[in-house]
Amino acid sequence: MIHLNLLFILLLITLLARYIVNEAFEPEIFAMTFLFPVAALVLYVIGKRFEVRERNYQPDGIAGWSFYNIQKLFMIRKPLFKEKEKRGYIKRYFQQKWQYIIADIFGSHWYLSLEILIDEDLYDMRWYREKWFTQQDRWKIYKNGELVGDARTLINWKNTTKLKEVLEYRFDEQSYKSAASTVTSTISLTHGDQVAGSLKRNHLMSGIQVIDTQEDRPECIVALILHSYYFKGK
Repeated sequence: MIHLNLLFILLLITLLARYIVNEAFEPEIFAMTFLFPVAALVLYVIGKRFEVRERNYQPDGIAGWSFYNIQKLFMIRKPLFKEKEKRGYIKRYFQQKWQYIIADIFGSHWYLSLEILIDEDLYDMRWYREKWFTQQDRWKIYKNGELVGDARTLINWKNTTKLKEVLEYRFDEQSYKSAASTVTSTISLTHGDQVAGSLKRNHLMSGIQVIDTQEDRPECIVALILHSYYFKGK
């Protein structure tokens, strides 16, 4: 939405400069530039409607954990359910206000930080980079304010050519890895050689995300949600 308004401003500046230098004015082009703020307004209205649906989400016939994630404009608390019982929420946030603008222009995975409440435990996944000129993103993971782990992407030539998305996690002394194909919605989480959980859409065109965990640990849920937001939310 912000990028559409920026394009509108840039086009107006360009038309004004052209008029000053060449004394040329084309009313058709000038009128067409207003399509950008109109499109931004339409996106805002649609996003607000989806926001209401996310807030009011109630699972129907879903076993296990689930949440509804369909819009990226508004940083709201999206309820997290286990079957029909609300057990927490998921909220995307930005550590700096200017990061919201960059993410709106270049993609929702930029500067991704998450706040995830599961029962009485609050997990804070804070984005950072060890080096600015790198394609790898990292997160420090806090549980109730205490540092308990970290996560990082594994973006390399091998995974890219195979259309494979990979994230690695460390929770205390336990290591996990999530992986998925770029062209499918299903994410698998492994702990060593064992499958620890999975996340997928309820059906192909649904915004409902369903989590199944073999290990009864909230860390597995947190890891799968991070992968979903980072790779599948682009």
